[in-house]
Amino acid sequence: MELQFDSLSPEEAAVSNAKVIITTQDEAGIVNKKGIVMIDTELEKYPAIAKAKILRSIIGEGVIDDQLIIGIDPGSRIGISAIYLHHEIASAVVESSPLDAINHVAAMLGGIESGKKVVKIGDGNITMAIQMARMLKMKFKDSISIEIVDEHGTSLPQNTDANRRGVRDRSSARAIAFRSGKNFTLK
Repeated sequence: MELQFDSLSPEEAAVSNAKVIITTQDEAGIVNKKGIVMIDTELEKYPAIAKAKILRSIIGEGVIDDQLIIGIDPGSRIGISAIYLHHEIASAVVESSPLDAINHVAAMLGGIESGKKVVKIGDGNITMAIQMARMLKMKFKDSISIEIVDEHGTSLPQNTDANRRGVRDRSSARAIAFRSGKNFTLK
């Protein structure tokens, strides 16, 4: 996340003025102070949620533009990009199924505290886009906004060497996250 940090013993962390402390389950009792104490397994299981908690504690409460935007590039490889407090906290490619991608996105939507949550889905595979939008809308109802975005021009050129490990899919998802689209509503 390109953040500065200090490596301290649990005893030193307990008396420090740190806003975020990341420790193990065994040593969390030693730290025992107010603020955010994260257990290292949270970073492994849900890294985007952990990054969001860290950003929120560093930037602080009462942020004016408190929103989570998730861009999705549907296709055979589904690109996902999550932007929170103007920082990209996740960039991934899901190659298995739309349901796995939705589960990945749903974990972020459910685990990240934000005043406004927007999911923007590219229209390159409109059938998959509508399927994903429906699943998310049914799960989260009015607590999220969903937009279907024209994804024309979001992909890197095919003749570039940039599609190793889904770079094109992640880049397209990021571009989709920054575009405006048409509101999706269940019918």
